[in-house]
Amino acid sequence: MGFRWRFRWGRRRRCSVEEGKTCPRFENLVTLEELKTGEEGIIVKVLGNGTFRQRLLEMGFLPGTKVRVIRYAPLEDPVEYEVKGYHVALRHEEAARVLVEKCPK
Repeated sequence: MGFRWRFRWGRRRRCSVEEGKTCPRFENLVTLEELKTGEEGIIVKVLGNGTFRQRLLEMGFLPGTKVRVIRYAPLEDPVEYEVKGYHVALRHEEAARVLVEKCPK
């Protein structure tokens, strides 16, 4: 009985959108590395597992937190971000693990 309960409630809900269109819940969803200088976003999820994910969460990359791109380094890597009032530099491969929702300008 426990298995059926978990299976029933573990299903993901699908968006009822016409074929070929983007789900409204995900149209502003991008990775942190896709934001340009000066753009802001709200963290939705930190992907991955292990020590690096834990480190990001401890540094303040929590869901619901606002993040802003300050500047790119001269060779495009790393990128400086502002989270909770302090500055953090992340490489592109690290920033690709953080999903954000773009804030409208």
